Amino acid sequence: MEAELGRVLDTLPGMVFTALSNGSIPFVNKSLADFFGLSACPPAGWTWPIMASADEASAIVERFRTMLSSSKPFEIEMPVRSANSVHRLLRIRCNPMFSDGQVDRWYGVAVEADPPSPTLRENETDFQRIVDSIPVPVAVTTPTGDVEALNTPALDYFGMSLEELKNWKAMEVVHPDDLQATIADQLEAHRTGTFYNVESRHLRADGVYRWHNVLGLPFRGQEGNILRWFHLLVDIDDRKRTEMELAAREREAHMVLESIPAGIGVLAADGTVEAINGPLLRYYGRTLDQLRSWAGTDVVHGDDMPRMIAAVDDAVASGQPYDLEVRLRRSDGAHRWFQVTGHPLRAEDGTVVRWYALHVDIDDRKRAEEALAERERESRFIVDGIAGMIAIFSPVGKLIGGNQQILDYFNRPLEELDNWATNGITHPDDLQLCIDSFMGSIASGEPYDYETRFLRHDGVWRWFQLRGLPLRDADGQIVRWYGLLTDIDDRKRAEEGLRRSEAFLADAQRLSRTGSFSLKLGGDEITWSAETYRIFGVDPSTRVTLRTVLSRLDPGSLTTVQHVLDRACEGSGDFDYDITLIMPDQSVKNVRVLAHSERNKDGEQELTGAVQDVTESRKAEEALSQARSELSYVTRVTSLGVLTASIAHEVNQPLAGIVNNANTCLRVLTADPPNMEVAKETASRMIRDSNRAADVIVRLRALFSRKPPAIEALDINEIASEVIALASSDLQRGRILVKPEFGSNLPRVAGARVQLQQVIMNLLRNSIEALTPVKERPRQIVIKTEGNDGKEVRLSLIDTGVGFGSQDVRRIFDPFYTTKQDGMGIGLSVSRSIVESHNGRLWARANVDQGVTMTFTVPVHELSRDRARQSPDDGNQPPPPSGPPTT
Repeated sequence: MEAELGRVLDTLPGMVFTALSNGSIPFVNKSLADFFGLSACPPAGWTWPIMASADEASAIVERFRTMLSSSKPFEIEMPVRSANSVHRLLRIRCNPMFSDGQVDRWYGVAVEADPPSPTLRENETDFQRIVDSIPVPVAVTTPTGDVEALNTPALDYFGMSLEELKNWKAMEVVHPDDLQATIADQLEAHRTGTFYNVESRHLRADGVYRWHNVLGLPFRGQEGNILRWFHLLVDIDDRKRTEMELAAREREAHMVLESIPAGIGVLAADGTVEAINGPLLRYYGRTLDQLRSWAGTDVVHGDDMPRMIAAVDDAVASGQPYDLEVRLRRSDGAHRWFQVTGHPLRAEDGTVVRWYALHVDIDDRKRAEEALAERERESRFIVDGIAGMIAIFSPVGKLIGGNQQILDYFNRPLEELDNWATNGITHPDDLQLCIDSFMGSIASGEPYDYETRFLRHDGVWRWFQLRGLPLRDADGQIVRWYGLLTDIDDRKRAEEGLRRSEAFLADAQRLSRTGSFSLKLGGDEITWSAETYRIFGVDPSTRVTLRTVLSRLDPGSLTTVQHVLDRACEGSGDFDYDITLIMPDQSVKNVRVLAHSERNKDGEQELTGAVQDVTESRKAEEALSQARSELSYVTRVTSLGVLTASIAHEVNQPLAGIVNNANTCLRVLTADPPNMEVAKETASRMIRDSNRAADVIVRLRALFSRKPPAIEALDINEIASEVIALASSDLQRGRILVKPEFGSNLPRVAGARVQLQQVIMNLLRNSIEALTPVKERPRQIVIKTEGNDGKEVRLSLIDTGVGFGSQDVRRIFDPFYTTKQDGMGIGLSVSRSIVESHNGRLWARANVDQGVTMTFTVPVHELSRDRARQSPDDGNQPPPPSGPPTT
């Protein structure tokens, strides 16, 4: 529009110029330029060439600037020097143009104070010719606003005659929405005699309204009175539409800024804050004015503020984008990590107009990255600890790491293994497959899974299955590949064998006595393998139904199977149960069933699984149990020789008492007179000692009998006391002190008296033998009993003997392992078997100072459990050990 206005002003029949409030002249039209001999617009800093003394010239210029500093039209005369250096007197009239209530610039007309005066007709002719030559519509009106003349472009634009357009206010040549505002602006301009500038839409001859910038310029006579008005209609429709589109875009941009779920800050070219969108203001909980001086607030974490200020200052100075991660303070005082990215908006000449700073909350991502880094460290430990070959590749397929197993297999450095396609470690027949599969996954990002042969360091080729998965970051970008190299050479050989015979699976099922089945729970369809037919004793040609299965079950198994079917119908699940089959010949089979219930591809609930004939293994287990019982008996018998001295001591004491009491009885009876009271007393002692001897024999016969164990409610303290009594001779001979620390009010345990006595006797004998070599410290054994949450009772033997080494503690319960020269190595093994058969535990632990603590637990008898809850151990008993026992 500026260029168009310049062309219009150049065509006016007078000298026109514009001026700024500081007195500078940015524009003169062609007439004024010719008057002063200027080739084009005045150069920067051009002022009027005043013909006067220095003081007078300075006073004129100052007066001109003073008038420009006001907002009222003015007129001034200036003595100037023309292009041919002739002294001329110019009369200058200036009117202000306002923008937003402020003077934007001044428009002025300069005329000679004494111009020649042509005839009126010549002036009119020249005037019309000049007006017609203006390339935009021009209307000339009288001071009262009546249309006096229109140039040819105006008549052509409206497609009407001068007479028709004289009545323009009553016609639609001005858009109805703009008509009243246009009339009002013109009337105000006529009233004040000032330049006016209005935008309105005018109807073109083809019926289209287009926007025009209407400039109203008053033409004054020598006395200053307005002779007529010139109205220039400059077409600004394209600019107006662009402005409206730009305004719409700005509104849209503002809406976009407000709707973006991230913080947006708009900075001026010098870095000052111009605007902040709603999400960021709400995050800070502050106003725009409070955030304009953000560098002096606490909205950025104190540790990050210097980096933030430096980044913005550097960006403003260099014009380059900035990107950094800082912690920003939320309205509730919490700091969260943000990625702040600033990008400049540049004008067509490349200068920065403003900056847009995007604030993206990355706090969750930062925490995820920290967690990822921690997981990567953990992954490194896991990779190093995996008993397999792990290879780690970069996103482009470069080998960057591996665990020790892969280095040991190839016995080559990692750098050399990276050249796997050329260094000969891949079998030539498999090389192309490896390249295609591996590089194809690297390019596509999809996992790979293929098989190849690798050359071991000893020259042997072995088959491997290579599986690779990509590790991606939060943005989905691959950061590395993890490859698992699984040695499948043995499996490949097995598969080769499987391919040689389709009957191999059937043979394997037959050999393992394991069959498979499938049952669709919605119907009666059952599928059996050949071995399942054999296990159930059904002809393979027979159609199998659920009735067929149920007909083979004993009553207890029938209930179990019905319960499993009910649960399987309810939903997915795993099942492991035993059943008993009654065969047609009335023989019995023990069968273990492993099954899984889930919906198949057709949406039907299906129960699939395997059945295994475990009849022989059950028989073997019973034989093993019998062998253990025999071994337990052998252990007790072997203890007989060691206990001989104890037996003699236990029996000799009551026998000696009987003899002494008999002699005493004879003496008092043969006395004169006989002492009957003393005789009765000695006879009673003889009976007592006889019973003592009988009790010893009963206990020994029970210990070494072969009767099957009977589980009953036992007092663990009583059993321990009996064993101490049996071993008293060995304890006295070895000068060993036994300290019983029996818990009070202990519930009775469920066990076999003889077997538990044997366990305690084995542990006590081991402690006695461990104390025999001890010379420098007291020989002592503590036998402690205590309860454990009312569920079990614990017995511990704590000695101060020689103990055992770190290697022995892991093997002392192995059968036939012993550290004694004459030991059999079965005592502790049998003891553990006995304890575990009682559903208890037996373990050993080295003491802190010296010696060993042997501990076992036995469950509480069910009938004694309630009594144990009502009478708990006293509060001085130590707590049960945390975690599983160390053996």
